[in-house]
Amino acid sequence: MAQVTIRRGLSVELDEIRSVIRAANEEFRDLTPAGFFRAYLASALDVWGRMEHGTVIVAESEGRLVGTVTFFPDANDEGTPTTFGPGTAGLRATAVHPEARGLGIGRRLVEACIERAVASGATSIALHTADFMRAAVQLYERTGFRRSPAHDFPVAEFFPSDPDVDLVAITYVRDLP
Repeated sequence: MAQVTIRRGLSVELDEIRSVIRAANEEFRDLTPAGFFRAYLASALDVWGRMEHGTVIVAESEGRLVGTVTFFPDANDEGTPTTFGPGTAGLRATAVHPEARGLGIGRRLVEACIERAVASGATSIALHTADFMRAAVQLYERTGFRRSPAHDFPVAEFFPSDPDVDLVAITYVRDLP
């Protein structure tokens, strides 16, 4: 793959960003209950909604978007049913197109969020993921994030779907210098 540029996403790129998110999450369709997957994907595809409080960051290669993540200077602006202390930035909806995986793009997107968090004066950065997102969990752990179970929550509290879904959004936090 050619050189990858990490930059702020543009509102005119919403359809292309959504396409990357859709392709990146398709592998989870059969691993989760259908109602949850629909609600999760709808939330992940709400890029415009995240732009109100966050910055959508994209990875571009050869004029094509291959990855995305959203950075929040304040993790509490993500709207999840958990509250983080002051000085906690957040990241959400990390996605790398399947055709571009294994090239370090996810790591570069996460590092871009960490750099923004440090520049904004944050003392930590947090995120939520799920156990079935194994590659994401490994990425976050390799980039210095550690589990913070105190901020976990049942996914039904954030993704409106079947209330009997027993999946949990697990939390990772990384302290910043």
